[in-house]
Amino acid sequence: MKGTVFSVALNHRSQLDAWDQAFRTAPYQTPPKTPVWFIKPRNTHLINGGSIPFPVGETVQSGATLAVVIGSTARKVPAANVADYIAGYALANDVSLPETSFYRPAIKAKCRDGFCPFGEVVPLSNVDQLEIVTEINGVEQDRWSTADLVRSAPELIAAISDFITLQPGDAVLVGTPHQRVEIKPGDRVTVRAVGSPLPALTNHVMQIGE
Repeated sequence: MKGTVFSVALNHRSQLDAWDQAFRTAPYQTPPKTPVWFIKPRNTHLINGGSIPFPVGETVQSGATLAVVIGSTARKVPAANVADYIAGYALANDVSLPETSFYRPAIKAKCRDGFCPFGEVVPLSNVDQLEIVTEINGVEQDRWSTADLVRSAPELIAAISDFITLQPGDAVLVGTPHQRVEIKPGDRVTVRAVGSPLPALTNHVMQIGE
């Protein structure tokens, strides 16, 4: 990745359903009305085939998702015009420790070394109904559809470009379902998009020291 990778939490309907009761109590009081953003910084970026570091004593989860890659400078772009600013799409993996709160930025959970594997970028005309599959050691463990996102890819780009100027090479991850797939050292993790020309993304999980 040449640019900044932004990601959004709570953009799958299952996440909002799971957190609904908690969001109606302190400290939140109400569910969020705008996208909840975070950044996968450069230290997290990992190529296809690279090894996902597994920290000792932690629970680590795979977060198969879709990345929207920016092709030209985008500032305050209406959702209807977003396609003109997109270079293509790629499969990605928002690897994370379990999320226990959205009250503070989840830096420790989201921003560890190698926690953002990123696949090859290809142009696509439509990503509204992609089925994204997670396989562990060749066995399917999870499948979800972009049709269940709260905000579509163009809506997300419009929302973030309202206050950030996106540069060529930047990317936006569209989110993940509430239920994630736990991964272990030695696992081979593959992310696929069923019936899509998007190349699969495969990474091995590697134990690291304390």
